[in-house]
Amino acid sequence: MRVYPDSELSRWKLEQAEQVYASSQREPLGHGYVRGHKIPGGLGTERPFGIPYDAKGKDLARQAATVIFPTDRPAEEDPATQQLYVRSHGDYGPGEQRRRNYDWGATGVDPNSHRFGAIDRDPERDGVRRAVQPALDPALQPPKVLPKLHEDYKATSTDYLGRPKQLGTGDRALPPDHTFGVPSLRKGREPGVGELLATGYGAREQDPDSDLGKSLREGFRNTTRPGDEGRSFGVPTIRTDLKLPRLRSVANPRNYGNESDAGQVLRPPLAADLGISDEAFVALRPKEDIRQLVNEAGLTLTDAEFDAAWELAAEADGAGAAAAAGEEVSAGTSGRPRACIDTFFRARHHMLAQTLHVPPPF
Repeated sequence: MRVYPDSELSRWKLEQAEQVYASSQREPLGHGYVRGHKIPGGLGTERPFGIPYDAKGKDLARQAATVIFPTDRPAEEDPATQQLYVRSHGDYGPGEQRRRNYDWGATGVDPNSHRFGAIDRDPERDGVRRAVQPALDPALQPPKVLPKLHEDYKATSTDYLGRPKQLGTGDRALPPDHTFGVPSLRKGREPGVGELLATGYGAREQDPDSDLGKSLREGFRNTTRPGDEGRSFGVPTIRTDLKLPRLRSVANPRNYGNESDAGQVLRPPLAADLGISDEAFVALRPKEDIRQLVNEAGLTLTDAEFDAAWELAAEADGAGAAAAAGEEVSAGTSGRPRACIDTFFRARHHMLAQTLHVPPPF
């Protein structure tokens, strides 16, 4: 990648090579754009721009008023110059007639008195008769007779002000007070919403529908077998009947009963803010992991105290430890006793209660 030269000699060579470009000549680096103007020396620094004007002296001589409001009349424009503007721009004066310099003498027409256009030799002939009978005038277009279908369509599709649209039903001789539409009460007086909610129904009317809780469609009925009278059909929402998979896919939305309910959402566990779930307290762990957690928690226990609490916790979680040991054996490790951290601390509290001769807290 080419970069800007860092030495003075390299920069000088680059400037010499770029002198052939017009942009380098007109726009040198670090200077303004060169436009070729020849500015007199001292202009803008020693003397200002513009033409000097002695405003103070002219004000004393009463000439400032004539500069602001000149009283001299402009010179009259040359007629030849005015005609030149008329020919080039059509610059006619206000109210001036547009003239094209025709030679009216050669035509024998006086434009001041001549009336242009065709003139009817006898404009009053047959005027009244043509007005009464237009068919006698050949210049007028004779009327065309249209089919009645056009008039019928116009009569039925046009909306007239203050009148209903004609739908082609004819004259039905309806009275002036006739009300169009379908009546709300067709069979006399009908009960309203309040009566429908408050009126009592008979025992037969209060019976449930015949298809309530069962299917009336052939082939879709849940027929119970003997002994299944209390059976609930369908699949439960919380699948506690299934075993929680060891590796759960992110695309598996099934609830195995290990998710938080409304009570845990309203009153979360103490370690929820640390990202520790309840499963971490009841997970079966080997003796080395429990010892490491106890040390990191800051609890000082001797080996004898820890071993005593561990044996009691491992005995309490024997069933869970055996199940966990079976999984570890299948994975290729030895089946060692295990216990959860919750059971370990319960065993520790039980031993402290025995030492202090007080009833255990649980």
